[in-house]
Amino acid sequence: MKHLIIVRGGGELGSGIAHCLHRAGFRVLILEQKKPTATRRKVSFSDAMYRGETEVERVICHKAKNLSDAQKRLKKGDVMMIADPDAQCVAELKPDVVVDAIVAHENHGMKKDMAEHTIALGPGFCAGRDVDVVVETGRGHNLGRLIYEGYSSKDADHGNGTVGESPNIEHLVFASADGRVEMLRTISLMVRKGEVIGHLHTKGEEQEGAIEIKATIDGVLRGAIYDGIKVSAGQKIADIHPTMGQEECYTISDKARCIGGSVLEAVMAWESKRPKHRLFGRS
Repeated sequence: MKHLIIVRGGGELGSGIAHCLHRAGFRVLILEQKKPTATRRKVSFSDAMYRGETEVERVICHKAKNLSDAQKRLKKGDVMMIADPDAQCVAELKPDVVVDAIVAHENHGMKKDMAEHTIALGPGFCAGRDVDVVVETGRGHNLGRLIYEGYSSKDADHGNGTVGESPNIEHLVFASADGRVEMLRTISLMVRKGEVIGHLHTKGEEQEGAIEIKATIDGVLRGAIYDGIKVSAGQKIADIHPTMGQEECYTISDKARCIGGSVLEAVMAWESKRPKHRLFGRS
């Protein structure tokens, strides 16, 4: 299929990339897990796995019934999503480009030979060995820089730390135990430090209990995991921003836009060097 780019991961950054590529005229298929755990859901296409479709800044992503359905709708120009965390469909679809936007800080099966051109975000990948290009995701001077040899910075603030990993995580809320999340506050509402914003239902040996989920700082609840999802202890379940306006919860972030633009640059730079500059199939 001409102009096809596969993006692994439909979270905040993967969605920013998919949005940018779609607006630039490419066919985009997003691969997700069956029950995504993204918290920035108002700007993430991953919610399509639960709702059937979701919209981010006037671009709608649809959940495909199967791979055949995805192919048909991709040809019509729709942004599509399927459950395929292991990227098994890549071998059949043979996309020109595969972008790994899982942002797990480790490689989950990404290989350089998966497509003619491969791109990955952040730590966990070696440019030139695992993929063709690595995009720097750490905030600061080098955010969005394209790396063609070696690794991205491990010391930069990549914005999605876990407990004990990053000192700049007071705005994040983590699960204190294994359980099922019940959110009491919706995204974009103002919350106060110590306020109960949800419950974590755990199942003990004798009876089910509920642990209070409390806001860690004052601010806008800009992200929360999908209600009813089972989580593990230490997993991120909510995100609070101290200065963000409520309307900004519904628009793509500066970081996601920057990285989306960088991925588009990497794609076009590679395409310009291909024989006859055929622009994804056009002679």
